[in-house]
Amino acid sequence: MMNATERMQKMLAANPAQLSRIDAILDGSDTRPASAERENRLLTHTDAAKRLGVSRSTVYQLVRSGKLETVPLLGSTRVTLESVNAFARGRACA
Repeated sequence: MMNATERMQKMLAANPAQLSRIDAILDGSDTRPASAERENRLLTHTDAAKRLGVSRSTVYQLVRSGKLETVPLLGSTRVTLESVNAFARGRACA
């Protein structure tokens, strides 16, 4: 964690887009998810299974039937968090 002096130096060197984001965060009007949340929008089949409380085989079946959406990622596939959440709420992805 940086100290107050380092933080102030970074703020003074920030570009306008960064300053706008800082202002939004301080105002409480920033609706963008934190970086950790953004990074976890894609799940492995194992992680999707854990979130849904089902087996990995069931996740593969849900993907094949179109009830869960996947995206290619570096030679593998990931299940979208949005489709897992939609399925958990009782709605399959469109």
